[in-house]
Amino acid sequence: MYYWDTSALVKQFIREAGTDEALALRADAPPHATATIAYTETFSAFRRRVREASLNEPHYHEVVRRFIQEWSAYVRINLDDSILGRSRTLLERYPLRTLDAIHLASAIELQEQLHEPSILISADTQLLRAAMAEHLETKRIPL
Repeated sequence: MYYWDTSALVKQFIREAGTDEALALRADAPPHATATIAYTETFSAFRRRVREASLNEPHYHEVVRRFIQEWSAYVRINLDDSILGRSRTLLERYPLRTLDAIHLASAIELQEQLHEPSILISADTQLLRAAMAEHLETKRIPL
C-alpha cells in the first residue's frame, strides 16, 4: 500500500517540482492511504500558496474541488491512542516535526494492520530517513 504524507499529496494537485513523479505513483495500482490529519494539512498548504501568490484564488478553488473529489478514494488512518503513543516514541528517536511523526506512526500502523509493506511517499528527507530506520519502504518525491 502506498502511504502519502502531505508533502507528496499536495504535489498531485499543484504543479511544482515532483508533480510528475507524484502523479505517476498515484496512477499505480496499489491502494493509497494517508492520515486524516492530511486533510487539514493539505488545505493549509494550499492556502499558504495563495498567501505567497504562487496560487491565485480561481486556481485555488479548482485545486480544492479536485482534492475533495479524490479524498474519498484514500484509505484514511484515524488519529487514535495507538498512533499518538507511537508518534511520541518516534519523536524521541528521530528529529521529526509533529505531523511528520504522526504520518510515520500512521504508515507503520497501516503496515502492521495489513501485514504487508507500506511504502511511504514523501518529499521530506528527515521523514524518509526515519521511515527507512523503521524498516518501511520509501519513495522520495523531489522538492
